[in-house]
Amino acid sequence: MILDGVRTVRRLDTSTNTASTRHSTRHFDTAMEETSMASPTASTQALRTLRQRGSILLGATAMVAGYGLVLWSLAGGEPSALFIGSMLLLGSAGWVFFVRPALVITLHGVHVHNPLRRTVVPWSQVADVGRRWNLEIYHGERRTAAWAIASHIERPRPSGLLSVVSGRLKGDDTAPPPPRGVTVQSAAQSVETAKQEWTEMVTDRRPEVSTDGEVERSWDWVDVAALGLPLVVVVLGLVG
Repeated sequence: MILDGVRTVRRLDTSTNTASTRHSTRHFDTAMEETSMASPTASTQALRTLRQRGSILLGATAMVAGYGLVLWSLAGGEPSALFIGSMLLLGSAGWVFFVRPALVITLHGVHVHNPLRRTVVPWSQVADVGRRWNLEIYHGERRTAAWAIASHIERPRPSGLLSVVSGRLKGDDTAPPPPRGVTVQSAAQSVETAKQEWTEMVTDRRPEVSTDGEVERSWDWVDVAALGLPLVVVVLGLVG
């Protein structure tokens, strides 16, 4: 189970579960077996961190391009502060906006890591999960969107006679395979399963489960510094 590493809890079997979701749940089992619930920080340890590979690839490309051009400029012998600052900003933006954001499931609740901001929603405050353009966590009268889990626009499949002809030409008479990787649907199912397991653990009066806590919002000063320092270099290059 996602949250239970001490004893086996009945796994919920719903008709909406996909093969990728079942694989993820087994991954949670292994993670929890390696996590000590006796640790005072166990409730905040990440049991699963969800990111989308496309965003990571895009961010990594920006980082390689930006930081690589900085090294190229320095090796050229005549570095420009404006150019270096701009490329540093490109690389840092790739890291802050595409690589670092994540949705983290812990025993305490859901940690939403968005660019520049961090939100911790305890399980006791999680009311519902939305599946619109981004995964959304509803708590009280508010909602928090997870920047790291976004919906993908799928290419429309041909319909009618064209679809029959296209399928026969390709020799494909089967349904399209389910999407791989983290999607809004699979991430929402992971959160909902973890919330239900937390409810079962509360019912069982498990000592490591807390029913207290408020939603916490804070600035991510690492992100602020990563973007702020290149901006300072850009300003110096403009006024210099």
